[in-house]
Parts: sequence; structure tokens; C-alpha cells
Amino acid sequence: MPRLDAGRLSAWTALRAAVDDVTRRLDAELRSEWAVPLGWFDVLAALRSLGGRGRPQDVAAAMGIPPSSLSRRLDRLEEEGWVARHRGVDPADHRAVMIELTARGRTLWREMNVTYRRAVNAHFASALADEQVTALTGSVERLKRDRP
Repeated sequence: MPRLDAGRLSAWTALRAAVDDVTRRLDAELRSEWAVPLGWFDVLAALRSLGGRGRPQDVAAAMGIPPSSLSRRLDRLEEEGWVARHRGVDPADHRAVMIELTARGRTLWREMNVTYRRAVNAHFASALADEQVTALTGSVERLKRDRP
């Protein structure tokens, strides 16, 4: 295993700063155009990737966040009518909850996704050549594999 040297530490610091900057820009564009924070959009996108419904722990896993940090977002999205919670859907566990995108949530996700994709292109994708995307993807996959 390579030693943490100044170059690796500098790369980590630069990566964090770049991701934080792009994240702030994406959030700002979604808030500006839709009055919706990136965190809410991420929940809708995760549900969409799960086929429109999933258990809270599956949604959190799709987002790469702990399940405990999802509850407030789900509360707000449910208040807006963009998701619905269904309890008792598992006959073996009546406490089980299923989260589902509503028709309104699916429509909103599709519309917001145009803004999101435009912002990702402007603040991330357009700055990278194809070979840089390939190298970055490989690096991220390696980081994911090496997690404990």
C-alpha cells in the first residue's frame, strides 16, 4: 500500500474541494429554477433508479447515505406530495415501509432532471476529455472496491 505523501494528500484535498464546488453549483441551479435542494432531487432520482419504489434502506443505499439521514427528506417530499409511504406492505413485517414516487413526483423528477443534467454538463462533464472520464471512473471504482 502506498504511503500517504504530500502528492496524495494534495490530490485528496483537491478532489474534495472540486466535488464540494460542483455539488454547491448543482444545488444552486436546482434551487434557482425549481426551489428544490439537490438533496430532495437525489431522493427522487434514487427512487427512479429503483423503479419508482423501494424500502428506505434501499433508497439510502442508492444515494450512498446512512438511512437515518433520509427521514427528514422523506417527510418533506411526502408533504409536497412527491412521494408516498406505504406501511404494512410486507405480511411478515407489518412495520415495514415502502416509499413510492407519486405521479407528481415522477413528473417533477423528469422536469428537474433537465436542469440537473444541464448543470452536471456545465460544471463537470464539459471540463473533462473522454480519456479523463475513463480514468476518473476507474479511480472511483477502485475507491469503492477498496472500502472496508
